Amino acid sequence: MAIYTPRQSSSRSRKGGAKKPGKTGGLLARLFRRNKRMPKSVRPQTMVAGAQRLWQWKRLARSTVLVGVLLVVAGTVLWGATQLLFRSTIFRLTDIKVTGTRVATQRQILDLVGLQQGGSLLRFDAKAAVARIESHPWVERAEITTNWPSAVEIAIREHRPFALVNLEEAKGRRLYYIDRSGRLFAEAGQGQELDFPVITGVRPDKDMEGDRLAKGSLAGAACSLLEMAARGNAILPIQAVSEVHVDQGQGLILYLVDRPFPVYFGTDRFPLKYGRLVRVLEQLYAKKQVDAVKEIRMDYLDDKVLVTGVQIDG
Repeated sequence: MAIYTPRQSSSRSRKGGAKKPGKTGGLLARLFRRNKRMPKSVRPQTMVAGAQRLWQWKRLARSTVLVGVLLVVAGTVLWGATQLLFRSTIFRLTDIKVTGTRVATQRQILDLVGLQQGGSLLRFDAKAAVARIESHPWVERAEITTNWPSAVEIAIREHRPFALVNLEEAKGRRLYYIDRSGRLFAEAGQGQELDFPVITGVRPDKDMEGDRLAKGSLAGAACSLLEMAARGNAILPIQAVSEVHVDQGQGLILYLVDRPFPVYFGTDRFPLKYGRLVRVLEQLYAKKQVDAVKEIRMDYLDDKVLVTGVQIDG
């Protein structure tokens, strides 16, 4: 039997027999080693960025606290200064002047304003005070001038009564003042002046729009008729008119102060009829026949005037 002894390979052959890695394997190995080394280089940058953000937040917090403290201090100082000004005698009211009142009293105006001698002018709201004054029925307009540091002037313009309106309401008849525009601004009170022409027979449902005589209504026409008389005609001035009655069927009926007879105007062409009435009265006064007149009908015919009780020309 033969004995076989394997031949040992030389060191050279062992070295030469080792398999070398390919190109792809070498590339993957380098990439793997690079990825393993990446966190070591990125970690310091992340720590630096985090420290910077933390520092910025701390800085912002300190700034916010500082601003808050400053605001509190400023508010406290401002409040204290305001209190000192309110208590100061420099702005204490010492002079209040009210002008333009005729019907409204100065006491009423001062009560509406809310001012008192010795009060602080710094607390006074002039705009609100004007609104309160103009709520008075007789006040058409109010102006307030503040003369610092301790005086106030109040100028009042009151409504000028033009006529009276006897308004027939559900609760009864009530007498109101109206201005030239036909606005009812105040109820006539006891002891007030009543020497004005009166428009009677006015009904809220037919003759009123809010607080005014409705345009196009007979009551509005009555106000217009008084406006014609107010232009200063010597024969028929507004002072000679006692009443203008509104009758929904017959129209307007005018009464003079010193004459008992009615003048019927009808429901239309009031400017034309007013001019004709002036000429008729002029003839009656010239002939001294006015005392015999029973009635005058301006609505008799389109071009004729009927005077009952006397004979006139034209």
